[in-house]
Amino acid sequence: MARSYLESALAGTLPSFATEWDSHRRAYPPTSPPGDADFLAAFRAHVVSLLLAGRIAETSRFFYALERLLGEADPILRDLLDRDLVRALAHECQLAGIDSRRVEPYLGHRSRIVWSSPSAL
Repeated sequence: MARSYLESALAGTLPSFATEWDSHRRAYPPTSPPGDADFLAAFRAHVVSLLLAGRIAETSRFFYALERLLGEADPILRDLLDRDLVRALAHECQLAGIDSRRVEPYLGHRSRIVWSSPSAL
């Protein structure tokens, strides 16, 4: 099964997720692989679980990769990342009771702007 661009760019930033996602992907039939929305939902859930477990520094590699990806993204990818990854993750962290001050030191300039903006979720 071919990997999507998002999978290639993000899954490897969290080795614990890469293994989990490979197992998750195999549950889909080859003719109907998981889409970007499935990937991003599972990825966000994994990041939230790491943050809840206090493994914040482990997520720093993801946040650095995210910042690079946001800087290189075309407008369509940028909108997807802003809405379905950064804003959605900020919202899910808030719902999980994760203090944003624990995450903000790991955010880059671009992701911090989106993370801090009012959510439309």
